[in-house]
Amino acid sequence: MKKAALGRTRGALKGSGRLCLALLTALLVSGASAAQSKLDDARQLMQKGRYNKAEELLDPQSADAGELRLLLDLAKRTGRFAEAGRHANRLLLLFQSGRFSQPGQMAQAAYAAWYLDRWHEADEIYKAAAEKEDVPASLYIDWGNLYLAKYSVAEAEEIFQDAINASPEDSPPAAAFVGLAQVGKILSRPGGDQALERALEIEPDNLEAISVKAEWAISAESWQEAVKWIGKGLKINPNYLPLLEQRAVMHYFRGETKKYDQARQAVLKINPNNADLFEALGNTAVNMRRMEEADRFFREAVRLNPRQWSALAAQGINMLRLGQDEGKQVLEQAFRNDPFNIWTFNTLKLLDSFENFTELESEHFRVRLHSKEAEALWPYVEDLLERCLTTLEEKYDHQISGKYVFEMYPDHEDFAVRTLGMPGLGALGAAFGRVVAMDSPSGRPKGEFHWGSTLWHEVAHVVALSLSDQKVPRWFTEGLSMMEERLAYEGWGEYVTTTYISAYRDGQLLPLERLNDGFQRPKSALQIQLSYLQAGWVCEFLASRYGFSKIRDMLLAYAQDKTSEEVFQAVLGSSMQEVDDQFQEEMKQTLEPLMQRLGPIERQAEEGEEGAAVQTLIPGPEVLAGDEADNYFANLKRGRKLFEEGDLEEAAPFLEKAVELFPTFAGKNSPYQLLAEIYRETGDRQKTAGILERWWKVSPKNADIAVELSGLLIEQQEIEKAIRYLEESMFSDPLRDDSHLLLGDLYLQREQPQEAIREFEVLLSLKPNDLAGARYRLARALFQTGDREAAKKELLLSLEIAPSFRDAQQLLLELVKP
Repeated sequence: MKKAALGRTRGALKGSGRLCLALLTALLVSGASAAQSKLDDARQLMQKGRYNKAEELLDPQSADAGELRLLLDLAKRTGRFAEAGRHANRLLLLFQSGRFSQPGQMAQAAYAAWYLDRWHEADEIYKAAAEKEDVPASLYIDWGNLYLAKYSVAEAEEIFQDAINASPEDSPPAAAFVGLAQVGKILSRPGGDQALERALEIEPDNLEAISVKAEWAISAESWQEAVKWIGKGLKINPNYLPLLEQRAVMHYFRGETKKYDQARQAVLKINPNNADLFEALGNTAVNMRRMEEADRFFREAVRLNPRQWSALAAQGINMLRLGQDEGKQVLEQAFRNDPFNIWTFNTLKLLDSFENFTELESEHFRVRLHSKEAEALWPYVEDLLERCLTTLEEKYDHQISGKYVFEMYPDHEDFAVRTLGMPGLGALGAAFGRVVAMDSPSGRPKGEFHWGSTLWHEVAHVVALSLSDQKVPRWFTEGLSMMEERLAYEGWGEYVTTTYISAYRDGQLLPLERLNDGFQRPKSALQIQLSYLQAGWVCEFLASRYGFSKIRDMLLAYAQDKTSEEVFQAVLGSSMQEVDDQFQEEMKQTLEPLMQRLGPIERQAEEGEEGAAVQTLIPGPEVLAGDEADNYFANLKRGRKLFEEGDLEEAAPFLEKAVELFPTFAGKNSPYQLLAEIYRETGDRQKTAGILERWWKVSPKNADIAVELSGLLIEQQEIEKAIRYLEESMFSDPLRDDSHLLLGDLYLQREQPQEAIREFEVLLSLKPNDLAGARYRLARALFQTGDREAAKKELLLSLEIAPSFRDAQQLLLELVKP
């Protein structure tokens, strides 16, 4: 019958061109309409999760690009990878034969090339299609997702914006805003939540947006929110795999074993080869610092789908976090198959640089330090690592098993790559798996970094994570680390800032039950800083109010897969809200007097050193005009004005009052700095020493303070104090030769030769200008220990550099006396 109908049509074409054209047009329109209706019906069935019914409507032998795309998606979704590959190859062959020339058709061919890992070809097809007229928004969305998948985030953002621009102003595509939200998340940029809200405003049933909402809630351990979004999405499509996967992830990390097993089986029933589930489990485990579990999940993902290159790359990076050097080979395999993965590329590049590092071992750590500074850092790093771990193990009554890897990076971007796989991390240190990594003293600006405090913070993570079986929420482990570094030594850690006080006044601090959001999905860089300070204060409050033993009990309760609410109820006998109410009262009692001392405060955005807007506080106009005796800013402003006018003696009392009112404000332009300059200028060495000592005790970051202070204390014959401050300065900057020279000489005076030997050996590793003098001093220390041969060797080396060095000559003569 088809042949007959076709024949009649041909005959009609010979008899009447106009009638023939009308009939042909009608037939084509009718056929196209029917085909489109079939595809729309299939999409509707897929949206409802009726995949088998959808597939029944489609023809595997079809030459329609849209139909083949749906078949490819269905086969991929249900784990029939070989079949999906056949559909993809057919799509590409039809395109290459010239069958597809419309932008929408070409987009399906590009998607097929993407599925076959022919990424460059996919990109070229998208580019060619985008140059045509009437480009559908869906093309840009697929193209943007390709760039997201291949880690070209900035380009993806532009393409998603193109999708919006290509659409009517009153009906932009929701999927484009989902893409923009994911871009913001990857770039740690605010606005992701707003983009998702916009997507759901346009299309309330957009499953992709709902799934991302659920994923983000899980990453922040906001379980009730995750339940809400997962439930909402599964009502729309009970078989939507991303949401079924998120449901399984949620149950697993809530410790709901039976529910997890059921949720996992629901996923595998639809797709027995679903690697996405296990990759999602692995990524969430990494986010929660549960690296051993992540390793198992990534391996399972790769077993189910050996072409899941992102999972293979994640497995390799995670192996390295666990201290397994074999991870490099896994990464190399992943990179051969997906050279676009920027995390893989950056990590392999970093691993190649390890040839420039020196590997050392202490009792509990394998240590990796850059060779150019390893000799100088090692004595202090080894001592502090072991002292810190021993102190915290005893305090928490918990022994760490096996050795951890500890790494210091002189290049901050290398540290960022080691931690996240990408440069741009704002943190100073990180603990993950069995690795602790951090900046070295040379990796940060001088005077702004206290590496000892950072090390203590990160090792505290090691103990808390181990005791909780890696299950402690982010806010609690960060809070404990903030608490422990403040308890380690005087002045270590961070204190309440004017920014924090202003945030408290303005109601910008997060409630305790949402404090994890400040770390896992912060709305700004400022919120992260505030959350660290708040979490530290909460932990100090808990230890003070309930006793430190309850802190340990809480960690053990987290190890049993309890939620924070369950932990608070079981261990503290109070709900999180009740504890938060108590904490709010403590903040009120502490901060309101400080608010009175600070007076009105205005917030002003300034450009930070990383180029991001940061919040800084300046005095409000009433304070600038006022002369309140007990107002911090009024005293600081008046003191600074008098200082600038040269009235130093008049300025000092106002600046001293400012220090009294707010002693922990010790940063740039603090009253400490101005007072030190005043007392130097006026020649009052005792007051200079006094203000430097007070400054150092609240902010021991700038080693210049300790060195100058020690010199003044030596003049006053306070040698023990001078030694103490020089020793403390090594935790801020152990890479300056003058402090080692001065401290070594003081040890010699005190007849502490072993300590002097350490200082002079470090001094020599720093290659000081006076090498002969350094070797002579080392010889003296060795002589004090009775090691005459080693002392003689150093003296000969000294005299080789400076043959007329009289002190070295005299000591050598003494050594060679019979």
